[in-house]
Amino acid sequence: MKKILFFVVIAAGLAGCNRSPEFYFTRANSLLASGKDLEALSNYDKALLLRHNFPEALTARGMLYERQGDAQKAALDYRKAIEMSPAYLPAYNDLGALLMDGGNYAEAAKLFSTALAANPDYPYALLNRGLSRYKLGDCAGATEDLSRAIDLNKKFELAYYHRALCARNARNLPAELDDLDAVLALDPAAVLARFERGKALFYMADYAGAAQEFDKAAKLKPEDALYPYWEGFALLRSGDAAAGLRAAQAAAALARTSHQLEGLLGDCYAALGDKTSAAEHYRKAAALSPKYAAGYNARLAALERPAPARPKAKKRR
Repeated sequence: MKKILFFVVIAAGLAGCNRSPEFYFTRANSLLASGKDLEALSNYDKALLLRHNFPEALTARGMLYERQGDAQKAALDYRKAIEMSPAYLPAYNDLGALLMDGGNYAEAAKLFSTALAANPDYPYALLNRGLSRYKLGDCAGATEDLSRAIDLNKKFELAYYHRALCARNARNLPAELDDLDAVLALDPAAVLARFERGKALFYMADYAGAAQEFDKAAKLKPEDALYPYWEGFALLRSGDAAAGLRAAQAAAALARTSHQLEGLLGDCYAALGDKTSAAEHYRKAAALSPKYAAGYNARLAALERPAPARPKAKKRR
C-alpha cells in the first residue's frame, strides 16, 4: 500500500508541474545524445510513469540499458514495448539486434519475420534478417533479404558487404567485387571490404591487383599482421619474391609466428635461391604444425634435391 501511495504522490507531483510525458521523453533523448545517461534514464522513467502505454519511451530506455551493458533490462523493455504496441516495429528490430549480439540468430530471424509480416518494406528488419540468415548459413535467403534492403536504402554498407560474402560462396566473384566496391564507395576506410576485395582478386589470379589491395588494408590497420601476410603471399604468386619476403617479414614483426607465416617465409627464400634460410623456416613451420608437417617436409626435401642436369648440346656435324 505504501508503494502505491508513493507512486500516486510522484505522479501527482509531475502532473502538477504541467509537464507531459512527451516533454520528458524528448528531454531524455537530448540528454542521452549528450552522454548524460543517468539524467536521461530519470526522464525516461518520468515519461513512463505519466504514460504507461509509451512504446517509444520503453524502446529508447531499452537502448540506454543496452548501452550500459544490461542486456536483461534492455530485452525486458523491448518485449514490453512489443506487448503494448505490436505495430511498433523499432522494438522488434532492437530486440532482434540484441538477440543477434548474443548469437541467437534463429530467434532473431523469427522476430524480424514477425515485423516484416506487418510491414514487408521495413528496411532495418530486412537488413537484420538478412544478416541473421547469413550467420545461419542460408545465403540464398540472406541475399534475397539484403537485396531488398539495398533497394530500400542504398547506404546499407553491411548489406553490400554480406551480400558480397554470399556471392563468393556462390563463386560469383564479379558480383562480389561489385558489392565490395559499393561498400568502399560509401566508406573508403572499410578495411574488411578492402581485404575481401584483395582476396577476390587473388582467387581470380590477379595477384598484383590483390597485393595492392592488401597493402591498402595494411596501411588502414598497420597493427594487424594478417594484411602484410596476404600481401606477401600475393606478391610471391605475382613473381616478386623479394617484395613478398619484405611483406612477410613485416607480418612476422607484428605477430607471433605461425606455420603459415613460416611457410611463406620459406617459400620466399626458396624462390630467391637462399636454400639455407628456406630450410630453416620450413623446419619451423613443420614443428609448429604436426598436421601439415608432411607438406613442409616435402618442400624441405625438394630443396635438398640436386638440380636436374641440363641436357648436353648436340654437336653439329
